[in-house]
Amino acid sequence: MKRFLQMSIVFIVMITAADAGFAQTLFKQKKYFGPIPFNTVSLSIGFIDGPSAELLAADLDHWALTEGRAGYDDFELISTSPFARVGYQRQLTPNHFLRTSFCFSYLKTSSLGFYHAINDPPPFGIDIKRTLKIYLLSLEIGFAYYLISPEVRHISPYVGGGFAAIFPLVRLDNESFLSDDGSPFPNPGENVSRNSLEAGIHGEFGMTYYITNRYSAGIEGRYQMAQSKFYTHKGNSDIDYAGFSLSMNLYHHF
Repeated sequence: MKRFLQMSIVFIVMITAADAGFAQTLFKQKKYFGPIPFNTVSLSIGFIDGPSAELLAADLDHWALTEGRAGYDDFELISTSPFARVGYQRQLTPNHFLRTSFCFSYLKTSSLGFYHAINDPPPFGIDIKRTLKIYLLSLEIGFAYYLISPEVRHISPYVGGGFAAIFPLVRLDNESFLSDDGSPFPNPGENVSRNSLEAGIHGEFGMTYYITNRYSAGIEGRYQMAQSKFYTHKGNSDIDYAGFSLSMNLYHHF
């Protein structure tokens, strides 16, 4: 979250300074920009923090411990992750916008663990390393309300929200080794994957600085909510994609 705060402060200072510079009468007299077009395409790059696979991690740790396996499976938290978004928005009124977008983010965590193989007597120890990878795709639609109507060389803050179709592509990869000598142990049943279609919602707030009537830049904070099921060892666990994201946005109006 510190990274989000630092990025926000730097960007706000930059656009405030730009606004002050463009406000000079001499510059305004040199060039005239017409009305801002109704259609806009955008590219957003940022980071998301908050998605969690804690329930899945707890279930895998419990499995390694019980039924005589006497082991553990220690997962890390999903770290702050990058994402990218391509969007389109249409101005319906001076302050109301219809927004659609396609978003991609990559989430990852890993674990180190150990358990006793109890199906092949006598029991023997197995060291494991799991990697959970999530390719999170989403198609979004929503509305935004601009508190100040868009105008060249001015900042327009906005709030918005909407719905999303979420496509999580989840992969759980496992590497197994014999504890005695560290040699690889074939364990293909521990590699699991699942693709699904889920529903999500989001709320957002941000501000846009209109450099010209064709180009603008902005910053946006968003909170999203969605989740999916993941099945391992004849059980299922929730993976939670709720989290806060911060992005830098570039817009082209046409």
